[in-house]
Amino acid sequence: MLKSKMNQLFAEQKSVHILYSYDQQETYIQQAVSYIQEGIFAGDCILFIENDRFYPFIHNHLKALLTTNQMKKIHRINNFDFYYLSGSYHPPAILAYFNKSVQPYLENKLSFPLICAYKGKRMPEYLQTILM
Repeated sequence: MLKSKMNQLFAEQKSVHILYSYDQQETYIQQAVSYIQEGIFAGDCILFIENDRFYPFIHNHLKALLTTNQMKKIHRINNFDFYYLSGSYHPPAILAYFNKSVQPYLENKLSFPLICAYKGKRMPEYLQTILM
């Protein structure tokens, strides 16, 4: 149900930001694999910001589902490098790095969905409020 509503939202409005809170690691991995696979099948490039702990699981699932050429459309950034590039969690620096990271994939100011996933128990209320 959630998956079909999300896909419908992406089809109707490409420029959407989604906060995805999860509780189970395996559920998150399956969801990430599904969204990435559908994006690739739709012809999109994927900029995937993920940690070193989860990425190998997601990558292995995707290798079994996608061709070598399709895998080349997935561009991974280590989340620690992404969020702490400036030495601390500093939102203006994060935004600047994000803009620099996506710039090579944008043509004529293309819009795209942005999904931010966080483990529910590790996301303090103040962070959830900021992200919302």
